[in-house]
Amino acid sequence: MFRLFLPGLLGMIMFAVWIFAVLDVIQTDEMLMRNLPKMAWVFIVIFIPTVGAVAWFAVGRPIGAGLHAGTTRSGPNRSWQQERGFEPRRPRGIEDRDDWRASTQPSTPDAESAAARERRLQEWEAELERREKELDDDGA
Repeated sequence: MFRLFLPGLLGMIMFAVWIFAVLDVIQTDEMLMRNLPKMAWVFIVIFIPTVGAVAWFAVGRPIGAGLHAGTTRSGPNRSWQQERGFEPRRPRGIEDRDDWRASTQPSTPDAESAAARERRLQEWEAELERREKELDDDGA
């Protein structure tokens, strides 16, 4: 009696695996798929049911994919790094440095003495006059 139901039971199990593989291929993001593009996996899994489903699970499915179709995590809201004791680090930008705010603040007028500003202004005027004389000499 058991030998009578065994082929049907194996057929139903393979059909369920095939349906899961088809849904998983369709729902998985193309950027996460391995070895072939998404459309190639869809055709392989649909037109070569048993071999295509096994190939999808062996070499096409994303690494660390969960038990639900299309997921890429093994648990709800936990990545594989957290499961192994690694805590994810937040990316740090230049604005996260402690001294960043001070370096972006404009200098206050009191920080620069009036004599230094006057000297710098005279240097700029002298440079401007020198350049104007060079242009006049070249044009004449």
